Parts: sequence; C-alpha cells; structure tokens
Amino acid sequence: MRRLSKSASRLTALALLAAALSVVLLGVVLPVAERFQELALALEEERRQLRDYAAFAAQQPQLEAVGERHRAELERGEFLPGEGELDWRSNLQGVLTRLAEESGVRITSARQLPDRERGPFMLVGMGLNMTADIETVQSFLYALETARPYLFVEAADMSPLGGIGRESGPRLLEVRLDIFAAPRREGEP
Repeated sequence: MRRLSKSASRLTALALLAAALSVVLLGVVLPVAERFQELALALEEERRQLRDYAAFAAQQPQLEAVGERHRAELERGEFLPGEGELDWRSNLQGVLTRLAEESGVRITSARQLPDRERGPFMLVGMGLNMTADIETVQSFLYALETARPYLFVEAADMSPLGGIGRESGPRLLEVRLDIFAAPRREGEP
C-alpha cells in the first residue's frame, strides 16, 4: 500500500471527517430537527384547540341561561300538552271548546286540519264553524289571542247569517276559523 503525502493525508482525513459529520448531520441531526419542528407545529395546533375550548367553556353560563329560559317557557304552558298526535288533537279540541263556552260561542261543526310545519315547529289544527253576533266573535277571538297554549288563527271567514236585509234581532255571523297550536315535540325538555 502506498503512503500518501502529508498534505494528501490531511486532505483525506478532512474529507473523511466531513463525510462522517455529513452522515451524523443527515442521519441524526436533521431527523431530530424535523421531529422538533413537527412537535412545535402539533403543540401550536393543540394551543389553538385549547383556546377554542376555553372560549366555548366561557360561553357555558350563557348557554345554560338560554336553556333555563327555554325550560321556563315550556313550563308556562305555551305549547300544547300531550304525548302524541291523538293527545294533542284532543287537548286542542278541549281548549277550543272551553274558550267557546266561556265566550258564549255556539260551535256548529269542527274538523281536523292537516299538520303544518312552521320553522322548527309542527302545528296541529282544527277548523271551526260557528254562529254568533259580532261582540261574541270578538270575545272569542280575544280569548284565542290571550290563551295558553298559544293558538294561531291562520284563516278566518265571516259572513252575515240570514242575508243582508235582515233587521229583526241581533245580527248573527256565520264564522269559519282555522286554528292551530304548537305541541311540545318529543325530545324537547
């Protein structure tokens, strides 16, 4: 084997040292640096998530207050009570009958109306035909407006009974009303 000159051996030693350092740099230092960068990014993402969770947790009292208001509204009887469609319809008929009796209205016929969707609410309804004078109809409409559960008159048709030229006795109206109420749905508190 041939001996290298002193400068060549130094140059070769420096090249071997550079190669060894390159292997160490490429094999150890760069993967460790990449891993640290990945961990720094993951840590920053977790910090962002923690800020989001903290902001959400800060809203918890407000959400609880909204839930309490919702439960209080339900307890005030603003929705039609009952466990299902038959209960709702029966309760609506009972409420309408009671209000009609209290107002002095004589219901001549009642019919079930198809359910309607209004935003998040389902409405069940009844159509009523009745005969009454104008003051009694006003009293009945006021009772509907102020009743609990809330009742909605979606259609009203009124016409004089017995023709226009009738002069004797109080003037009676033939009235048709479509009345709806919102029941408390399953899954609501």
